Amino acid sequence: MEKQRNVGEIITRMTTLAMLSALGFVLMSFAQFPYPLAPWLKIEISEIVTIIAYALYGLPGGLIVAVIKTALNLLVHGPVGLGIGDLTALFTSLVFVFGLFLTSHIFKWFKKGLGFRVLAYVVIVAIITVTLTVLNAIFITPSYLTVFGPNAHFSTCFEPGVINNVASYITGQKDIQVNGWSYVGIISGVYAPFNLMKAGACFLIYELVFNRLIFVFMHKSEFFQQYFVGITPKKNSDSVEEEDEEIVDEDKKE
Repeated sequence: MEKQRNVGEIITRMTTLAMLSALGFVLMSFAQFPYPLAPWLKIEISEIVTIIAYALYGLPGGLIVAVIKTALNLLVHGPVGLGIGDLTALFTSLVFVFGLFLTSHIFKWFKKGLGFRVLAYVVIVAIITVTLTVLNAIFITPSYLTVFGPNAHFSTCFEPGVINNVASYITGQKDIQVNGWSYVGIISGVYAPFNLMKAGACFLIYELVFNRLIFVFMHKSEFFQQYFVGITPKKNSDSVEEEDEEIVDEDKKE
């Protein structure tokens, strides 16, 4: 019986991660919204599936879905511009997973009620905003301007003339000359609000739709309690077991 349950759990886990990865790919491909401050950027919410995978299966689940959904996008659409867009998407997913691991596993804020959960969201959004803004300043945006030309190559802001080219592209002003601090200000003014909006939207939708509706139903289902790591049944007073990593608020287990 135990062996049958283990096989069922493995099959359920593999199926769920595959479905989440496929959903993430669909969201990456079709659920995109233009970002007014920078037309080359698109707001998409595929990281919701990464959050759900982490909620259900912890760090391994989050990492698997992050990698597979990005790989699917790369396979279907091809490595456009040396795959700089796919690299950026993967970096973003990994930062999401790191933030979730830090706040749920290290600090355990997701098990301390709504106030700490909101604090965790704020911290993760801040980490994502800072990290992706820095990566765009150093590597992503400079590379974006070079990977589509005849001399396609990955670039950094430390190459001669790169920060002026990036500043000209973003501001629309030809032959603009900027110093290091002005460059940081231009990049921050575009990418910080973008990443803040994108990460904030993902967590808001996750909290309202999944954490407060779908996961509540899953907690009441014996099937989900049996096969999903993040959905644990109530424990009686005679048995004290350490809980797996989960993002679902403990206050909902009534």
